[in-house]
Amino acid sequence: MAGLEFQDPIIIASGIVPLENDFMNRVCENYKPSAITTKTLTLEPLEPHKPPTVIKFHDGCYMNAIGLGNPGVKALKDINIKCRLIVSIGGSSVEEITKAVSEVNSEVIELNLSSPNRKGYGESLASYVSEVTKNAKGVLRKGVRLFVKLGPWDNIIELSGKALSAGSDGLTLINTLKGLSIDIETFRPILSYGTGGISGKCLHPLAVRIIRDVYKEYEAEIIGMGGVFDWRDAIELMSVGAKLVGLGTVIIDKGFSSIIEVREGINAFLKEKGLKIENIIGIAVKK
Repeated sequence: MAGLEFQDPIIIASGIVPLENDFMNRVCENYKPSAITTKTLTLEPLEPHKPPTVIKFHDGCYMNAIGLGNPGVKALKDINIKCRLIVSIGGSSVEEITKAVSEVNSEVIELNLSSPNRKGYGESLASYVSEVTKNAKGVLRKGVRLFVKLGPWDNIIELSGKALSAGSDGLTLINTLKGLSIDIETFRPILSYGTGGISGKCLHPLAVRIIRDVYKEYEAEIIGMGGVFDWRDAIELMSVGAKLVGLGTVIIDKGFSSIIEVREGINAFLKEKGLKIENIIGIAVKK
């Protein structure tokens, strides 16, 4: 993936693992993800939205609006873990994101231009994808790969092309889809922020379609995610072009052991079919 070797395709998506050395290292040792993606970090600390910030509304389907709460990018200086770290960076302006990126010393940086859960951040900057990507690329340390995380929008092909043309090494697809849930006793939103990002099983077919469309257009390096709950879901995303597959909501729903279950399922499938991972990537697009 972008010239880096990973032990297998399974990584942990952003927002799942707390930015704590001991916790992260236990995850690395016990479950051996190929990488952990940090929660999105901004130049300065941000307070999360008030609870409730996460709800489960259907089997395997969640909605969250934590609001990019985080301790700030300087918290990375205390992090030293035993598996690869993908650092997610966000901000409220091109300048802020560029400054935050310049603070990071990691092999892979992921620009969050897609979170729907804080006004002025995430998806609010998607229209500036070319400028953000170009500026971030200009301050990267030597050898650092840059991925841009985009959401499930109608103009995803256009925005993906802009990110790649501006120098992104690849794309992370997809982020959550903005939704709303109403308490029918009070007729007010259940989440404190009002709207929230839908994740989980209900998002998976959308992720498959978008990753397929983007890969078909650009054959880009893609980190795929969106409702992966078992090894079949992971194979499906790889078949439409994802080289790495991020697990997120399934870990909230089932625990970290889901990493091992997905990995073992993929390996068993490959052995049964006499295939290697590289045989799977994009195969459904090329047929």
